Amino acid sequence: MKQSKLMSMTESLVNILVGFSISLLAQALFLPLLGVAIAFHQNLIFALIMTAISIARSYLLRRVFEALHIRRPLSPFAQAVIAERIRQIEGEGWSADHDDRHDAGELATAGGCYAFCAGVNGEENRFPPPEWPWASEWWKPAGFRRDLVKAAALILAEGERFDRARKIKARA
Repeated sequence: MKQSKLMSMTESLVNILVGFSISLLAQALFLPLLGVAIAFHQNLIFALIMTAISIARSYLLRRVFEALHIRRPLSPFAQAVIAERIRQIEGEGWSADHDDRHDAGELATAGGCYAFCAGVNGEENRFPPPEWPWASEWWKPAGFRRDLVKAAALILAEGERFDRARKIKARA
């Protein structure tokens, strides 16, 4: 996703403040070891100059990368799928623990049902297909695009569940 100019500046400032602190401490510790005597106020001024340069460099490079679209932006559909997945977790409470209690493939099957029935209108879409893994009151078609978004979010949930299960098996 694209980062705003304000967030670019905030990230750069935090990064540079941490760098400033490290620089000031490192100069105070290592310059004397190299035989360079420098007063604290000189160390502070030098660190401030380098910090200003670092802020400008970091901000400008971030904006260049944004302008060149080096990060691949998500399509509106992909953003909708991620938003739906977040809604499922935060709004419905379908946490990772909840998802992990489903049988393997169950979330994907539900997603597949939504994808298969997307765009089917009227009476024939009132009831879930026979493959629907849950009670019929959980079948909530909402139109072609919305059903595709739900389908993709459920399949994403299945993939996340699979990855967690694979990590658990690898540790065992």
